[in-house]
Amino acid sequence: MNRKAYFRASGRYIPDKVVTNDDLAKLMTTSDEWIQRRSGIKERHYADEGDRCSDIGKKAVDNLMSKNKIDVEEIDAIIFATLSPDIHFPGTGVIMQQKLGWADRHIPCYDIRQQCSGFIYGLQMAQSFVESGMFENILLVGSELHSNALEFNDRGRAVTVLFGDGSASVVVSKADNTDSEILITETHSDGEGCFNGVHMNLFDIGKMPLLYYDYSDIEANVDMYPQMPNPKNLFTNAVRRMVEVSLSALEKTGFSVNDVDWVLPHQANIRINRMAAEYLEIPEDKVLYNIDRYGNTTAATIPLLLDEFSENGTIKRGDLMLMVAFGSGFTWGASVVRY
Repeated sequence: MNRKAYFRASGRYIPDKVVTNDDLAKLMTTSDEWIQRRSGIKERHYADEGDRCSDIGKKAVDNLMSKNKIDVEEIDAIIFATLSPDIHFPGTGVIMQQKLGWADRHIPCYDIRQQCSGFIYGLQMAQSFVESGMFENILLVGSELHSNALEFNDRGRAVTVLFGDGSASVVVSKADNTDSEILITETHSDGEGCFNGVHMNLFDIGKMPLLYYDYSDIEANVDMYPQMPNPKNLFTNAVRRMVEVSLSALEKTGFSVNDVDWVLPHQANIRINRMAAEYLEIPEDKVLYNIDRYGNTTAATIPLLLDEFSENGTIKRGDLMLMVAFGSGFTWGASVVRY
């Protein structure tokens, strides 16, 4: 008998601190009008001082567990997706596991670094684990704490205005007696995009010493912060690849864009998503957004959409969803899900 995987539960955490476009305009040469026109973002949230990626990831898991009847003993494995780990190593998944109080269960933790595509990549792993019979209940977390690694000046503004902090979690489980199913998850990458998109050279193991730089020389510390040297190339590739993988995934399931109830796109830039939807000929009212309130939370964007819009009743059991993401690297992927 074929095993199926489905979304059993979800949870989220958004920090309380709100940072508006006007707040950023006090620190760099920009404006609310410019940021909204270029990205669709009005505000984002920043984590509390002292918080780390594992802390906000834990809060999303706590939220999931508080809303759903899931026994901790049921969780067989953790997949943690982020581009903002607590430290270089060990992985943030095991750090969060310890903070959850689950360390003594000795379940495996997988840390993945596929940036904005991290949730889709993690979902493909979780789906495969469940369908193969290896595990029955997998905790998948997308968590990002960008604010402590952003550059609040004119050099960093192209990146800084886009990103916010947040986390979301799902439990992917074996589907028993339910029509819900993760139908397909498709992923791709293109290493030619490694340094053409957003990247951060902080942990360059080819350097000796690894982190030394002269603080008085602004050019000497450029590798400490994210860079985006070619935004146009990133934009063009994002639109093209998101359209391609969406059509490919739908074709493999036998569905068309007309069958889709909701599109949950990665929340990087509202213009990218609107253009991709236009090429796919999907009505805009089927495309879900929260980028205006949260900014780009990379690996957390899609599960944040899922939890928020299922909780408010927009997404209902039985709805057909298309999840699609594009991230630095380049990496991209899509999933077709019967929620």
